[in-house]
Order: sequence, then C-alpha cells, then structure tokens
Amino acid sequence: MNEIRRIAAVLAFAARGLIRRPLQTALLLVVLTVSLAGTMTIMAVLSGVKQQMFQDLKRVGLDVVNVQMVPDMENLLLSPLLMEDARWMLAGAPGSRLAPFRVDMATGADLETERSADFLLLSTTHEWGVIAPQELIAGRFLKPGETDACVLDEQIARRLHPSGNAIGRDLFVTIDGAITVFRIVGVLKDPFAIRQRFDELDFAGAARSTINRILEFKSVYIAHDFSEPHEPIHGAVVQVASGQDAKAAARAIQGAIDERGLPIVAWARKDWVNNVMKGADLTTQVAGMIWIIVLFVTGVMILTISLVAIRERYRELAIRRTEGALRVQIVSQLLLENVLLSALGGGMAVILARQTGHLLESRYLSWPPVFLPNEMALALVLGIGIGALATVIPAWRAASLDPVEVLRRT
Repeated sequence: MNEIRRIAAVLAFAARGLIRRPLQTALLLVVLTVSLAGTMTIMAVLSGVKQQMFQDLKRVGLDVVNVQMVPDMENLLLSPLLMEDARWMLAGAPGSRLAPFRVDMATGADLETERSADFLLLSTTHEWGVIAPQELIAGRFLKPGETDACVLDEQIARRLHPSGNAIGRDLFVTIDGAITVFRIVGVLKDPFAIRQRFDELDFAGAARSTINRILEFKSVYIAHDFSEPHEPIHGAVVQVASGQDAKAAARAIQGAIDERGLPIVAWARKDWVNNVMKGADLTTQVAGMIWIIVLFVTGVMILTISLVAIRERYRELAIRRTEGALRVQIVSQLLLENVLLSALGGGMAVILARQTGHLLESRYLSWPPVFLPNEMALALVLGIGIGALATVIPAWRAASLDPVEVLRRT
C-alpha cells in the first residue's frame, strides 16, 4: 500500500509540473497528438492497401493454372496449340476442368452512345466464368451455346457506357473487317478495383506481362464450343481439383510443354499472387519511410520546445537542488512529466487517427484503412521513446548547472 501511495505521489507531482506551464504543455501535447495520429494513419492506410490487394487477388483464383503462348506476334498468328492439346494439360492435373480460349484483336462500338473501344476479343466456353470466378458488377456470364451474347470487363464497359447500364445493349464488333453484333449480358468487376482512384497503386504491371493484364481486365468475352479437335487455340485456364496444389499442377503441365518443345508457359495464379504481394510489401516499406520522417521531425520539435521550456525552469530546478534533490531525481522528474504527456497524447492520437481514417475512406480512398494493434502499439512506443530522448539532453544539462550560479543570475 505504501508503494502505491508513493507512486501516486510521484505521478501527482509530475502532473502539477505540467499544469503549472499550460502553454508549453499544450504545445507539446498538440505536437505529440498530431504526429502520432499522422503516423498511425499512414500505417493504417498502407496496411489497408495490402489487405485490399490480397482480397482482390484472391478473386482471380488461387487454384487456377494459366496455360498460354509466349506473347509475341508469331505465336498469335500461328497458334501452336490445338484443342486436342487439352488432353495432356488435364493429364498434368487429374480431376481438373479446363476452359480453352482464343484471342483476336477487335474494335467495338455502341451506336447509341457513339463510343468505341479497342480490346481483345476472348472466345471461350461458359466454364471460364466458373474456373476464373471473377465478381460480376451486373448481369451474368455466358451460357452454353449462347453465341450472340458477350460479357465486358469493367474498364471496357465504363469506356463505352460511362454513365449508364450496359446490360441489354448491342455491341457492334469489328474483326478483320467483318461486323458482328453481340448483346451485352454481363459486366465483370475489375479485381484491381483499388486502382480506380489510385492507378499508381496497381502493382500488377510489375508482376506479369502486359498481354496478360490486358487479356484478363480489358477484354470482351464471347462463347465458342471448341468442338473441333484440330481447332487452334491460344491457351487455357485449368482449375485444379479440390485438395491439389496449383503450383504442382503448373510444374507438371510445364514439363509436358517442354517435352513437346512448344513456345507455351504454364503458371499458377497463386505464384503470381505471392509475387504481387511481395512487390506490394516492398513498396509499402518504402512508403513507410514517410512515418519515420514524421517521427524524426516530431523529435526535433519536441527537443526545441523542451529546450525552451526547461530553460524557463532553471530557477525552480536550482531551488530543488539546494533542497537536496539529486541530478538523477531532477532528470527523472522531467522525464516522467514527458512520459505522462506522451501517454495522454497517444490516447488522443488513437481517436484522431481513427477519425482521420474514416474521413479518408469516405472522401478519398477506395479501400478501408486497417488499424493493426501491433502497429498502433509500435507508434505509441516510438512516440514516447522519441519524446523521452528529446527531453534527456536538456534535462541533464539543467540538472548539471551550479544551483548557486543559476540563482545568482536569476
């Protein structure tokens, strides 16, 4: 009980020291609160980016293997793959299902809006919508034998119909000079919706080839039956059976490709997701330098304010020295005052950071900031530590002065 009373008395003494200097206390409290809130908000925004990216990436299919040509013009024209090749692809992943595809360069136009767009026309089967389960914004995916319908990627739909619903409209598609009319039955959501407002945060471009990016997210999909064994195709998507490893299936398929000497690559989307997330981690670590700079500037400001505030207390501290207070006690008193102030500023910073996060999400961001407990604790510990270090130097200097000389000058 006596120990508790002693601690309470020490804390009360430190609190009185802060209350007696309202201007300096308020200034330090504002600096600590704003800087810690800014640090927590930056951490939360960066964590939100990574979490949102991972959620978006999961939609492209972690159990899917892409089999496609090495992207060059010769392969696009010669089509080294045939529909009958689907047999050895499935042999590399027993129990899996497959959706072949063929790609053509095309131009589409909507006569009502008088808008047009260039895109890749992806001929595939209705299985594509199940194997590569991307989220639909509106409508549905293709049905078996539905040769007069098409599905648009979100970016193409926005380009053709920026202010209206595309479902049910006619799309006039020009392929090699021939015009075909398709009815739009669905719009696929871009799995990288996070880039709609912040395009520079789309790390996918560094993780895969340009043709893959265009193929999946800026395409128009039409149905084809692929019933002819010798029909040329440009690739396929394979969904491995439940319990199978997509990476192992990709390696098995790639082994069969190498045996045949084909200019084809097989890769698991799970591998690609991991590569993208590694790139995102590196980018967010670089961006994390911002909050380090914020804390450094905070330390400089606290040091400056502490120098002025402690200088004004030279007479008070000199009197305490003449009454028998040791240097360590003087320094401990000033440090305890700073720690109390930092703890109060940290609590206020948590509230301010969360409010700032909600404001950013509602007005500027397309993803929610994520306040992780370990990151918030790290910000608090660093803030209190920096405040303490910035107080030690002027506090020790003040405690080292000759009290008689100080009282004589003041």
